[in-house]
Amino acid sequence: MIALVGATLFDGLGSPPLPRATLLVEGGLIARVGREQDVAVPPHARVIRLDGLSLLPGFIDCHVHLQGKRDLDLRHHILVGEGLRAARATSDLRRLLDAGVTTVRDCGSYTALALKQAVAEGSIPGPRIITVGRFIERTGGADDPTFMPLAWSRADGSSGPRLADGADDCRQAVREQLRDGADWIKTCSTGAAFNHAGSRTDISEWTRDELGAIVDEAHRLGARVAVHAHAARGIREAIEAGADTIEHGTLIDNDSCRMMAERGIPLVPTFFTLHRMATAGTEHGAPDFAVVKARALDEQHERTFRRALELGVPIAMGTDCSGASLCPHGQNTAELELMVAAGMSPSDALVATTSGAARALGLEHETGSLEVGKHADIVAVADNPVRSIKAVRDVRFVMKQGTVVADRLSVEPS
Repeated sequence: MIALVGATLFDGLGSPPLPRATLLVEGGLIARVGREQDVAVPPHARVIRLDGLSLLPGFIDCHVHLQGKRDLDLRHHILVGEGLRAARATSDLRRLLDAGVTTVRDCGSYTALALKQAVAEGSIPGPRIITVGRFIERTGGADDPTFMPLAWSRADGSSGPRLADGADDCRQAVREQLRDGADWIKTCSTGAAFNHAGSRTDISEWTRDELGAIVDEAHRLGARVAVHAHAARGIREAIEAGADTIEHGTLIDNDSCRMMAERGIPLVPTFFTLHRMATAGTEHGAPDFAVVKARALDEQHERTFRRALELGVPIAMGTDCSGASLCPHGQNTAELELMVAAGMSPSDALVATTSGAARALGLEHETGSLEVGKHADIVAVADNPVRSIKAVRDVRFVMKQGTVVADRLSVEPS
């Protein structure tokens, strides 16, 4: 048994903080939570003092790419071997843990299927990984690497998306990802901002039959569906098709907000990567077209996010980090600062990164809050994150499923 003693505890549910708390961990689960004077610590327990720190549930990033990217040149990603991508992504997993991220949903990379298995069996350290396998897109769609011959994109073993055309092919693509071990399915209902100049965020990527086939087949087989969508039309089409989460939602309108609030569909806004592309993309080697599109979207993102908050849309934290220098893994908690800057309270941002994110992923019975019976996914930071959300930058201690995976308790406060 491990006893975490003396910290101020934030449960991840938005409840008032519990000062000088004791949390007992046994068998990888939270066994007891209460005030220090009310919880007896068994004599055989290992006691870890966390006086002066804030204790939180492990952070959950609902939108990452464990692709092992190191720059923004798509050719350097597509044409690099799977082994090197996996090796790079393995080091990114360590950075995620050090930043307090104990669960991620990979939103598109074949590499993550193997990484998930390696983490689960204990071969490498890393957060719990929820996977989508290869994202499913139409030919010429958002992430289709159009600089390559089409036959290369369609070849077995391609590291790009699984291209599909027609409802039947879309159903087969869903079955292929689930056969390979994907937990979720990911697709795009609008174009993307970054990957090629011909991708437009204002047009629909699929016919209604195709998008409906993807969602229907996934749901029929017990999987949920994440849909990348920037423009209002694509967001509405995704909602109507039955999407389980909307990724980005940059140009969301009032009608879509109301529909998502009524149906409980979470928005994963991914401020971090879009904002970084808009403000620092050029110095990190981004192509001009990507920076121009990002700036146009970034100008409206804060306004539409405020609308979503006002209309009651559930929010789940996600960054779109890929490992590239523009958006490296390990800086994921910068997303909380951007959500707060866009109008979210620090307390709500913490909920969106813990219990709200767990609910979005269907993990609310396992993780996301410091409650008895949940996995002991726990983070301690050096200051009060409700008083200043920047406190999430200074992670001093991380536990994943009852195992200490990062310990910087001897570091002096900054």
